This record gives sequence, structure tokens and C-alpha cells, in this order.
Amino acid sequence: MPAGKHQLADKLIRQKFNLERSPAWPKVEKTFEAAHPKCVVCGATRQLNVHHKFPFHYVVLCGRPDLELDLRNLMTLCVQQDNEHHVLLGHLGDYESYNPQVVECAKAYSGKSSRQIRADAAWQQAHAAKPKHFDDMTAAERVAFRKKLDRKFKPAPAVVAKAVKARAKLNP
Repeated sequence: MPAGKHQLADKLIRQKFNLERSPAWPKVEKTFEAAHPKCVVCGATRQLNVHHKFPFHYVVLCGRPDLELDLRNLMTLCVQQDNEHHVLLGHLGDYESYNPQVVECAKAYSGKSSRQIRADAAWQQAHAAKPKHFDDMTAAERVAFRKKLDRKFKPAPAVVAKAVKARAKLNP
């Protein structure tokens, strides 16, 4: 997804859920991209996006806003027109969803173009079975998602404190 489309999708999420990114996000994003300056799939060094393995709106709305800023939940993917690994692998072609196997997919599709990935039967299956949009999840599914986050990412006290402090600036 080219950068302009990514910004529009971000705006849609913001409006739909009345949710702002943490004021600490731009610094975390810049620091992460400096440390990880290549798309993990194709090695591109331009038109990059710092991708949340579990989308920021899911984690914030499930009560884990620290994961918006947690480096363990980030990876670098490109948004180049010919590859668009961010939306294709990070979101399985649907910006409002996500790919729970994004790390494994990044390795499996290393060096492949968008066309090659879309033609792959395994990607097509993953795309068809992608997770529900957050607003389509039941209360029980949201609880299960939160438990999954808690198992995968034990809260890091320093990141939690940073997230709480930053989010307090949004709601003084």
C-alpha cells in the first residue's frame, strides 16, 4: 500500500474508533526504523513502514496500549507499489485485519513479489481465514485476544510506564 493510502487507512481507524496514536509513537517509530532500516521480506530500504504485528488499535482497545510502543510487537515492512509487503503480509490484504503469522510469512515469502505471494495457495488460505476486524469481534473473542497478547508479550514495566505517561497526555 503506497504511503498515502496507508495514511488514509490510519485516518479511517482513528475516526472509526476515536483513537489517537500515542504521542510517544513517532519517536519509537523513528528509533525502530533507524535500527531496522530494511523490509524484512525483500530488503528494500525505501518506502518503509514500521508495522505492528498486532495492530495498534486492537492492542489499545484490548487494554494493552503498551504494545503500541513495545519493540517486540514491531517489524519493518515496505509499502512499495510493486511489493506492498506491509498490507499484503502484515494485514493479509486488509488493513483492518492482521496476520497472526506475519513473522513466519515474512521468512517464507522472502524475495517474492506481491504477484507471486498473491498467487500462492498458502497465502490465499491465510487471506481467506484472516482474523476478524476488531469491531466484528464478540466480547468473548476480545477477551481471548487479550489473553493471547498477555501470553505472547509479558508486560515490560518500562514500556508500560512509558505508554501510560504518553496516553495521559491524550486525556489530561
